[in-house]
Amino acid sequence: MGPRKPKTPMRGPFSPVPRPLQPSSHLGTSILHRRRKFLWLKEVKRLQKSTDLLRKKPFSRVVRELCGKFSRGMDLCWQAQALLALQEAAEAFLVHLFENAYLLTLHALRVTLFPKDI
Repeated sequence: MGPRKPKTPMRGPFSPVPRPLQPSSHLGTSILHRRRKFLWLKEVKRLQKSTDLLRKKPFSRVVRELCGKFSRGMDLCWQAQALLALQEAAEAFLVHLFENAYLLTLHALRVTLFPKDI
């Protein structure tokens, strides 16, 4: 018998060991930030399209409660149209107030609205 060739070690099938994925902190926060920003903008656009910022039932209860306090216990009847008109006027006042407060915030070179701006 002739000389034997040394056996070369055979490689097994290529299957790298999967490492657990470690998301980079920068990538995760940017995706979450974009998602939050998108949801925030979506809610702002939805509220800007609508005219009912205050819900009708809670507003009606507050109006009736205040009316009862100032009318010395007399229970006054309110028409639905009168409550809606009062609600729209209150919403318009609040929107105007916050618009002006935000302008004051921007004038002070800030982004956050503080109580002193209102």
